Amino acid sequence: MERDWRTQALIFGAVAGALLGVLAARLYVSAVEQETARHGERPPFGAAQAAALGLAVLGVLRQISALPQTKAVKRSARKKR
Repeated sequence: MERDWRTQALIFGAVAGALLGVLAARLYVSAVEQETARHGERPPFGAAQAAALGLAVLGVLRQISALPQTKAVKRSARKKR
């Protein structure tokens, strides 16, 4: 049975999200270890950092959700030529 495009998109998104999450965590751990080696203590992760991270994630999600609209605008611009 052939998967429809929705299922493929969900599977791709789940795999990509998991891989990006692991990569992000690895980068964070590496940065914390470097800071700990320099200063002897782990830097705090507080509300300000969480809010900044949350806003950055929302910005990326907004850009992803706008992808179909961007492609439609480019297609209509090509047709007008």
